Amino acid sequence: MARPVIITKDRILSSALDIVRKGGPAALTARNLCSALGCGANALFNSFGSIQGIRDAVKSEARRLYQSRVSAGFSLNPPFKGFGMAFLWFAMDEPRLFSLIMEADAPATSFENYIDAYVGFKKECLAAINASFGLREKDAEMFYYQLILVALGLAQTCTRGGSTLSIPQASEILGKNARAFLMVIRAGADNREKYIPGAGEGPGGDVDSYAILHTLTGQNHLLGQLRTVPRFIHDEEWTELERVFRNSSNHTPESLREAHPGLTKGDIRVYILSHFRFPMSEQAILLGISPASVTKARQRLKAKLQ
Repeated sequence: MARPVIITKDRILSSALDIVRKGGPAALTARNLCSALGCGANALFNSFGSIQGIRDAVKSEARRLYQSRVSAGFSLNPPFKGFGMAFLWFAMDEPRLFSLIMEADAPATSFENYIDAYVGFKKECLAAINASFGLREKDAEMFYYQLILVALGLAQTCTRGGSTLSIPQASEILGKNARAFLMVIRAGADNREKYIPGAGEGPGGDVDSYAILHTLTGQNHLLGQLRTVPRFIHDEEWTELERVFRNSSNHTPESLREAHPGLTKGDIRVYILSHFRFPMSEQAILLGISPASVTKARQRLKAKLQ
């Protein structure tokens, strides 16, 4: 008589990880897991309580693997580049696990907060940067975040199947970006404009920031409609406007509320419409209130932001 298969917690987790590796998070269902293990659902839920419990355990284990493998990069020379290469190799080698752990649980208030929460290793990276380049704390932070954004872009390109990037190619790209950032940082404030145009300047001379904002955000279908024929904005449409606002501003609704806890939903909406440069007469139509009420609302908003 065949010996019964023992379904342990570790075996469930291992099979769940394999399922995610092959088919992504959506493939991790109770049916697929039971089929892989040759057991009933009770064996799963006795150990983890629910399929969500298994998904949470998989995400935790994926993050543990990520931290273990990426931290090994600091043993390379130079250590910060070693970290970057280990980070990219994990993304290339475990694309679905990488995507899983980099998926934000909630919108971050800034790209720095996202990097701190999901990429991690900031303290170790800054120590490695200081050891290799001797940068001041502020410059080291700028260097760190800029290079991580480059690495994230490369990793996302690989995990989404858009590129067959190799480790040597990734190393060359990171190296060139690192040298470029170091050149700018070490140039000093007086000479930095040789490398980075000032605000409102571009390769062809001055650029009107209002024209850029108006042109680029106007490509959004909803904003385009509202500029052409102003009308009352329904609640479900504000989600889209907030998304465009996040992508075109240094602020988000969350960061504004965090900095100014007294702001109401109405204040945020007035702020967003002002950001998109709608005149007060059109803001009245979009909000469904009188022009006088818009004037008062803007005055209250200005007072709260001071």
